[in-house]
Amino acid sequence: MKKVGKYIIITLLMLLGLCCVGVLYLFFIPKSSLFNITYINHNKQLQSEKYNISNVVQVDLNSRAYDVNILSTDESFVYVEINCNSFGFVLTKNKDTSITSYVNNSVLTFNIIEPYGFAVKNNSYINLYIPKTSNLNLNLSNKKAKTTIKSSNLQINNLTYSTNSGNFNFNEGKINGSMNLNLDKSVFTLNENVQTNNNDVKLSMTSGKFYATKSTLGNIEITNNERGVIDIQNCNNFIENQSSAGGQIYIDKVEYISLTASDTIVEITDVTDGAIIDLKGSGKITINKVQAYSTLTTKSGDITINNCDATVILHTDTGNIDVQNAMKTVSIKTNHGNATVNFSNDAKHYSPSDETKTRTLYATIHNGTLTATGVEHIGVADENEEFNFTGLKVTGNGQINLSMNDVCGENSIAGKDGNINVVVNTSSQYILKTSSKTGNVRVNLAQIEQSYGYTSQEEQTTLVNCSNSTNTLTVSTNQGNLTLLDNLMYENGF
Repeated sequence: MKKVGKYIIITLLMLLGLCCVGVLYLFFIPKSSLFNITYINHNKQLQSEKYNISNVVQVDLNSRAYDVNILSTDESFVYVEINCNSFGFVLTKNKDTSITSYVNNSVLTFNIIEPYGFAVKNNSYINLYIPKTSNLNLNLSNKKAKTTIKSSNLQINNLTYSTNSGNFNFNEGKINGSMNLNLDKSVFTLNENVQTNNNDVKLSMTSGKFYATKSTLGNIEITNNERGVIDIQNCNNFIENQSSAGGQIYIDKVEYISLTASDTIVEITDVTDGAIIDLKGSGKITINKVQAYSTLTTKSGDITINNCDATVILHTDTGNIDVQNAMKTVSIKTNHGNATVNFSNDAKHYSPSDETKTRTLYATIHNGTLTATGVEHIGVADENEEFNFTGLKVTGNGQINLSMNDVCGENSIAGKDGNINVVVNTSSQYILKTSSKTGNVRVNLAQIEQSYGYTSQEEQTTLVNCSNSTNTLTVSTNQGNLTLLDNLMYENGF
């Protein structure tokens, strides 16, 4: 066995020696090749033919990995320069550098051949010169080239970019038309010095990133996304329908967003014209301000709205829901998450003639806790609504903690096995009905007799601050305890 090991080591050393000899041979004998492999050490510059701008409406540049610089020129010609400094070992067929160009139907195409293999591109780059007075369509394609536009007096109409991993830095200039970007794993950055024109953007990516944190854009459509990052300042409409997509979406201000994804983090500062967001995985939704009717759904992620100036429908399976400064109707459905709804002091008083614009709460919970303040009406959902339930309804062990600013219209709280705790404004006028099958009951109201309250599990009907009223509050539980107090009793620790 020792002899076999010795022979193997000797064989490996001989092979290594032969490889070293071959490398030295290729290195010291110019233009030599061995097993179709050659060594290159380029140091040359190439320039294409110059094309008059009057004959061109679009420029296509196809390259591989050399850095690409888009530059403006005072001339009236479009042309390409290559600075080639590659060195290393490549296949013989991949050793050359060249430019081919042609015009067809006013489209000027530059095809760049670059050496590649086990080689370093060193300080190699491509310069594309475009007249500063032009407004051309620009179509760029590469595998992993870093692309830069940094010419303040350069105008581009429509921009198309396709790459595998080549980052694109749009640092200066003006984009007048649309952008069609196939980013794959690359990063595309619109710098604040780029002048935009409410541009429409079509994005395709796997794990790429799109940054336009200082730009105002038009309609944004995501055609493919696995786990990309999108961070933009303003846009009109944002559309993505990728049910398996992940990643992160950050938007400062959007008019309307329609998003179907999976494990996605969504953070929006302001929604002005509505949102339909459906996250089918563990993604979460955070919106600072909602100004128009919206529906937000997650599978297991949280939903947070800091300022809610619109009717919203919110549904999560195992995530939590938090709505602050609610002004209008809030509709909630959870299975295992907690929910919090706080109506703003500035919200309009409930009006049955305009229910959707005044403070109304719908909720169905299974397990978890619903806590709500400033409530005036616990609405009855229409049968045609997506969430068909009446008032506040518990279907499992969920608990309800409710503070009512007033009791307006017909209100129903149907508990099951969890506790129900309600605090009602002392001055409210309504008819109260309570009952519980096996749970404890404690009703303490300063406005009624029976020592300010009762503990009966049987159905009780009580007139509160009235002899008759169209306002009713019906509260029932199964095994859960029922506690109902007015705010005077609550504040005094009853």
